[in-house]
Amino acid sequence: MGKLIAIDFGTSNTLIYTKGKGIIFEEPSVVALDVNTKKVLTVGKEAEQMIGKTPTNIKVIKPLKYGSIDKFDIAIKMLKMMIDRTKEGNKFSKAFSKASVLVGVPSSITQVETRGIEEVIYESGAKKVVLVKDVIADAVSLGDNVYKPSISFIVDIGGGTTDVAAIALGGILSEESIKIGGYDIDLDIIQFIKKNYNVEIGELTAQSLKIDLADVMLSEDYSMDIVGQDLASGLPVHIEITNNEIFNAIRVTVEKMISTIKKVIENCPPESASDILSNGITLVGGGSRLKNIDKLLESELGISANIVAEPEYATINGLGIMLDHIDLVSSMVLEYSTREIINTKTRSSTSD
Repeated sequence: MGKLIAIDFGTSNTLIYTKGKGIIFEEPSVVALDVNTKKVLTVGKEAEQMIGKTPTNIKVIKPLKYGSIDKFDIAIKMLKMMIDRTKEGNKFSKAFSKASVLVGVPSSITQVETRGIEEVIYESGAKKVVLVKDVIADAVSLGDNVYKPSISFIVDIGGGTTDVAAIALGGILSEESIKIGGYDIDLDIIQFIKKNYNVEIGELTAQSLKIDLADVMLSEDYSMDIVGQDLASGLPVHIEITNNEIFNAIRVTVEKMISTIKKVIENCPPESASDILSNGITLVGGGSRLKNIDKLLESELGISANIVAEPEYATINGLGIMLDHIDLVSSMVLEYSTREIINTKTRSSTSD
């Protein structure tokens, strides 16, 4: 049997997991491209550090958008370079050509987008590709028996999408997915500062503001000094931003997330209400680190919400667990989990 590999090919980050070794690669899904030669100069962290600082012949690109392929050829080049840069190096690159690869995808993915992701993985050398909805992998990562009658209610806030699902009896009882995630919150912050201060900031500054200032419950008052470009003079300028301002900047996006969660709950059958109330909501994905998002959901919905430890690894760890059953997994995992993927309580994710 060839190597068994799991990939979380996300809008923000790409993670690669191999059976027996755990996560062997984790870097941003970013490419630095020479626009004249079309050559990929670097990927991942090195490329991300170039954002907003490149000369005219270099362009920094994110080839995935909202969890699907936006720049096909660049995505292939990026993944191939990432494969070469894993901890196992050249040995892993050779093994990938014989590998069976399990890939997590958003719930909202279309057939065209599905084919796009499959083609990127195949073009990167894989022998077999199987796609699994992120929310199924998330539930498996929690140690949940996804074939139990009791409901697992998952909210996965990623970089490009927010997926919400109620999972029970081996399938998805109710689900919704919106193309809104952590990246949209960054854009909200950029646009707010541009509108209110006539100052332009970059993506990395916006991310810092999100991490340090974004608080969806405004539990206390604090501020942060940043540097941006004054659009009137073109010169660098210092401005002080408060958490109240960031709250107002991201409020509409957060409300859309909450509305989506409410919709999934409302679409569940009445008999599921007791399970949802007793089991609560499980938050995964890097976006669930938004300060006090769990408390806001509890306040808005009257249902307990819990953020898992290291939420950004839930999908990849779930996919890693599922590697033990990859030969039994069919394309049905895009709609349902398979009966074989139920013995997860006795397993914990492996690590390096």
